[in-house]
Amino acid sequence: MRTLKLIFWLLPWLVVLVCGLWFWYYWSEIELFPEKQPELRETNTLVLERMVRMGKLELIKYQFQEVTEIEKVGKDFYNLFKLENDSRAVLISRGEAVGCIDLTSMEVRHIKETADSIIVQLPPPEICYFKLDLDNTRIYALETGLFTSEKSFIEEAYKSAEKQIRESALQSGILTKAKENDEIVLKPLLEEISQKQVIIVYDLQTVRLRRD
Repeated sequence: MRTLKLIFWLLPWLVVLVCGLWFWYYWSEIELFPEKQPELRETNTLVLERMVRMGKLELIKYQFQEVTEIEKVGKDFYNLFKLENDSRAVLISRGEAVGCIDLTSMEVRHIKETADSIIVQLPPPEICYFKLDLDNTRIYALETGLFTSEKSFIEEAYKSAEKQIRESALQSGILTKAKENDEIVLKPLLEEISQKQVIIVYDLQTVRLRRD
């Protein structure tokens, strides 16, 4: 009987204690953690909005002078004899190629924030555009066959020269240089916006593994 009375006497206090612990845990979850989460989401959103507004951010421009030569074998008659001479054109061309990153493709998931830093995953750099400087591109030599349109052949030569500008830019490491320049151009802007250290990467998974 004494044991039963003791249990009945302690039961209300145990209920009060359990309820008190539950309320303390509940309110600590509500009060403490959400205060930080909205702040992180707000900073991430602000950084994202500013980056998307930048659009395609140009980071490097290369200028080239190239010599382009194209040839077209003239028509023949069943490999017995030629009906026309081969066509040939040589261009001395000037042009430019620009490397950039397309920030319009950024999303919130590409931005991770810690207490003292922000990790930003950028899209891979690309060649925004490449073009010939037509005012400073000239034909050095031109020969066309009897059945070859001179105008069409010249247009083909210009297109080939323009493609060569792109290939020269890639071979010169324009994409690598664009990556290097994003640290110089973009990082200070993002640090000013977020008021935190900014770490620029191209693979968030690598950063997580490194930090773990």
